[in-house]
Amino acid sequence: MATGLTPFTELEAINEILATGSESPVSTLDENTVIDASLAMNTLRATSVEVQTRGWNFNTENNLVIAPDQDGTVVLPRNTLGVDTVGETASINAVQRGLRLYNETDKTYVWTAAPTVTLVVALAFEELPSTARLYITIRAARKYQDRYFGDTASHSYSAADESEAKSTMMDEELRSTSPNMLNSQFARDLQSRV
Repeated sequence: MATGLTPFTELEAINEILATGSESPVSTLDENTVIDASLAMNTLRATSVEVQTRGWNFNTENNLVIAPDQDGTVVLPRNTLGVDTVGETASINAVQRGLRLYNETDKTYVWTAAPTVTLVVALAFEELPSTARLYITIRAARKYQDRYFGDTASHSYSAADESEAKSTMMDEELRSTSPNMLNSQFARDLQSRV
């Protein structure tokens, strides 16, 4: 079966960013990548983390139980961007400290039971939905242009382009979560108080 168009790869996104500065594209991302491509890659990856930190349906793991290790420490995955306790452990104020979950309520790293958490995780560029890839690429290209060229008149992407891409990503977010006021987390919290 022939495939049509596919979402941006990380290499294509970096070449799109390079194009905003009228720079030559690269064919690979290795240690010998030219400085401009390296700067574009760093800008893309930092922007990706920035956008994903907000927590979207595509990078949020809900009701995940993480068992403590033999020392009672809850070790979080390396790609954790945010964590919140939920369910029966929701009353515990837990925060991420490095890759460990700190029990702020009891002032300890030791957990006697496995907490249930919601994790926001950083995904690789190719694991993101195409709307997120596009928004991140446009945002990174604009930031790259501003940071390294500073010529606002030569913006390849405008704030309007970025806003439109973000709006499209948010539309997908709404479609994928099927929000319902009666079935929202807020509504469930209210029902549990009754």
